[in-house]
Amino acid sequence: MTPNDISSKKFEKSAFGYKPEDVDNFLSEVLNSYSAVYAEKEAAEEKLEVLAEKLEEYRSNEDSLRTVLMGAQKLGENIVRDSKAKAEVIISEAENQVKQVFAESESKIIKEKETLVTLQKETAEFKKHLLAMYRQHLELISLMPENSEEKPSEETVPEEASEEIPAEETFETEDIDFDEVSMAETIRIDLDVDAQE
Repeated sequence: MTPNDISSKKFEKSAFGYKPEDVDNFLSEVLNSYSAVYAEKEAAEEKLEVLAEKLEEYRSNEDSLRTVLMGAQKLGENIVRDSKAKAEVIISEAENQVKQVFAESESKIIKEKETLVTLQKETAEFKKHLLAMYRQHLELISLMPENSEEKPSEETVPEEASEEIPAEETFETEDIDFDEVSMAETIRIDLDVDAQE
């Protein structure tokens, strides 16, 4: 029923009934009240339609947001997974480099130790040869005459001086390198200078 239905409603007149003025007044009040209610109803229905449209829009946006959030979540998971994989690769490469450097360092240390041992052996050998040369020079110096003015004849040369130095004490120069010979020559010259003084 609409307000027009109420206003257009006609009643048959009878001899016994309500006063037409009272009925018209009441119908007028009902019409006014009902018109207000009907207008509110239509306004509410319009609002409901707007709200329903908004709700559908929100639902559509919600689906879009849900899709976006799911995509963002997957993207975040992929980024985290890729970052972990890259971190593992970087850590693995760093560990391999550390192992390689450590192995190279150990190898260098071993080589340096071997070089040190070789140098120690060569130094000991050189010292041995140098001491042999020194003994030989001391023996030669001890065989020199104390008085340089008297020249001993071949007949008065002591037998010890004519004897050759034993082979075990003789220094083999062919085993000495240039540096060893230079040092030995320097020592011999110093010894000769000391002997002349």
